[in-house]
Amino acid sequence: MSFAGGGDQIAVLLTETSREGVVLAAERIRRAVANLSEEMQVLLHIHIGAALYPEHGFTIDALIDLANRSLSLAKQGREKIHIGNGKHRLNERDIGMVFQPVIDLRSSRPIGYEALTRDPLGKLTVPQLFKRYEVIGQLGELKRLCFRSQLNEAQKPPFQGGRLFLNVDFQLLDQIELIRKPEGIDVVLEISEAEACRHRHIKRYLALVEKWREQGFQVAIDDFGAGAGSFPFVGKLIPDYIKIDRSTLLQAISSPKLRDFLNDLVFILRNYTTRGMIAEGIETEQELTLVREMGVDLGQGFLFGQPEALMSA
Repeated sequence: MSFAGGGDQIAVLLTETSREGVVLAAERIRRAVANLSEEMQVLLHIHIGAALYPEHGFTIDALIDLANRSLSLAKQGREKIHIGNGKHRLNERDIGMVFQPVIDLRSSRPIGYEALTRDPLGKLTVPQLFKRYEVIGQLGELKRLCFRSQLNEAQKPPFQGGRLFLNVDFQLLDQIELIRKPEGIDVVLEISEAEACRHRHIKRYLALVEKWREQGFQVAIDDFGAGAGSFPFVGKLIPDYIKIDRSTLLQAISSPKLRDFLNDLVFILRNYTTRGMIAEGIETEQELTLVREMGVDLGQGFLFGQPEALMSA
């Protein structure tokens, strides 16, 4: 592995490691340099190129030469880390897929499942997994892979949830090919409240979401209450679902005033969804009681089931 900051270049040898190990080591080096930069109040930049034995060469000279070429590619591109001559082509083996039920609280039966991404090796948290691909310039590719793979998985037995909830953002919806919703299932595109509030050009993104709606997809505002209010977006979009964030439920349990406010807010917001409200992250009977008192009929959380992989029939 070769890395450079400013005019200095350093080589590092890692023994008995894999591509994943190289990325982890490179991230640790980058974090250490970033911390040093902050402590010294000096702007430091670092790019890292790597070569793997025997994939990229059998001799020291060949590996160093390719690591240097990889370093040049890292400097030329948006990524800070580059391995080999080209990019690692992502496939379904690079991600794990699990599905968590969304429950009708009146009947205690699932009405659908939210698809979630996991590290297939079980070593990284979800933020760490996405950060890994962000630093090597493949975050967009990873998101597109998750979208396509989760959608494909939901069209196979034994998926019988009726509805599939998929986490997306505006960039993904803009970059991925517009497709017709698959027959036999409802597909709900979840856009986080933070994502809805982050962009100034609401009209453009509303138009983008409507294009997907025209293809048969439904839309949900996710993590509602976790950040800045997305009321202008909600009012113009009229989402199919609004998913109330777990942090809001916890605050409502500890504060009677907030609980009353949330009750009134839910009563109003139900008129601005076409299919209803979903309470996220329900873990205890106390939280379930609160959700029912608010008049929310759909719920999701560890109380009802852990995210699990689909088992083949």
